[in-house]
Order: sequence, then structure tokens, then C-alpha cells
Amino acid sequence: MSTKKLALTALFICFAGALSALESILPIVPVNGIRVGLGNIVTLFILYIGGKWRGADALTVAVLRCFFAALITGSLTNALYGLTGGILACGAMMTAQRIFPKTEGEMRFDTRFLPFTGVCGAVFHIAGQLLTAVLIYGTKYVLAYTPILLTSAVIGGTFTGLCTMLLLKKLPQKLLDGIREQ
Repeated sequence: MSTKKLALTALFICFAGALSALESILPIVPVNGIRVGLGNIVTLFILYIGGKWRGADALTVAVLRCFFAALITGSLTNALYGLTGGILACGAMMTAQRIFPKTEGEMRFDTRFLPFTGVCGAVFHIAGQLLTAVLIYGTKYVLAYTPILLTSAVIGGTFTGLCTMLLLKKLPQKLLDGIREQ
């Protein structure tokens, strides 16, 4: 890995961790356990930027952002929930993006499918969090919360996908090309 790519990866981890921590500290949705998933914007950005960025880079950012956000918030439990959900979400988003048609040019994948990819990631993130909750609390009764969480996953995943799509369309081409080359 080049020094520039390492620095950009660290920057992406900081952005994603800060967005995740901000969501934990200042809940955007006033229901316990429901978040929009702003940190996934960075993961989706890496998955769709193209160039030399691959799924492994997105997974690295997704995993390390969980620890970074836990350091900011001081919650080890959040790290456990985020880590399980983040790994499953990243895997789901990588799988989803490979299902859709490829494009020509710098963007390897068609960004029109970003909202659906975001929903796939959000749903699997919820699945990971529910699995963690069942293991931590030792009861399956936490699964009663599933319909509410899945509804929020569809809304949040669509939102993060749309935000990533706008980010990729609105950032200056020169900046995107510079990131792709690393």
C-alpha cells in the first residue's frame, strides 16, 4: 500500500468513525438503537469509487471505524454491535454491487444501484446487531424489535445510498481521479 493510500484510508476511517460516533452521541432518530448509518456513506464511497480501491479497503474502513467510534463514545458494547453489523453489512454491499450491471469508465459499478446496495448493507447490519444482542443478553426476545429495525434499515440504507450517489456526482472530477489513483 502506498503512503498516499494509507493516509487516505486513515482519513476515511476518521470520517466514518466520526460520523458513527456523532450518530451515537446526538441521536438523529429518537428511538433507542435506531440510527441512519452515516458511517456507511464512507464504506459505500470506497466500494463505488473505482480505480485501485477494492472491497478489502472498504472492509478495513468498516471494521476500524467501529473501534474508532467506540473510542470516541467510550462504549465497548457499541464496538461489538458495530463490528458484527459492519462486517456483515460490508459483505452484503460487496455482494449486492457485484450483482448489478457494470459500467464503462472509472466507476466499475453503476451508481444508480447505490440506494439498493445501501439497503442491503443496512439490513445485514441490523442482522449482525440482533445476533450480537441475542448472544449478549442470552435471550431471543430481543428479536421482537426486528420489524422496527428492518423498517429503519430500509429508510436509512436508502438515505446513505442516495447521499453516496450525490457525493460521487458532486465532488470535483479531479479530486475523484486523485483518490482513484491511490
